[in-house]
Amino acid sequence: MTYNILILGASYGSLLGTKMLMAGHNVTLVCRSQTAKLINEEGTEVRIKLRDEDSHRSIFSRDLPGRLDAKTPEEVDPSKYDLVGL
Repeated sequence: MTYNILILGASYGSLLGTKMLMAGHNVTLVCRSQTAKLINEEGTEVRIKLRDEDSHRSIFSRDLPGRLDAKTPEEVDPSKYDLVGL
C-alpha cells in the first residue's frame, strides 16, 4: 500500500522523505517557495552512509520508486495526507 506523506521542512525532512520514497511512498515537502521550486525542478540529493558500506553515497529522489513534490505552507491541506511528519 502506498501512502501520501506530508513532511514539514525540507532540510532534515529530505532525509526522512528519501527513506519514505525508497519504500515507494509519495512525499510532499513543505518549504519556502524558492526551495519548493528547486525541488520540483531538480529533485533532492541526500548523502548517506548505509549499513556495511565504507563511504557515503548520493541518493537522488528522481531514481526512487516514490513520487516527490514540494509546496509552500499555503498550498497544502494536511487532511489530504495519510501521515504528517514534523
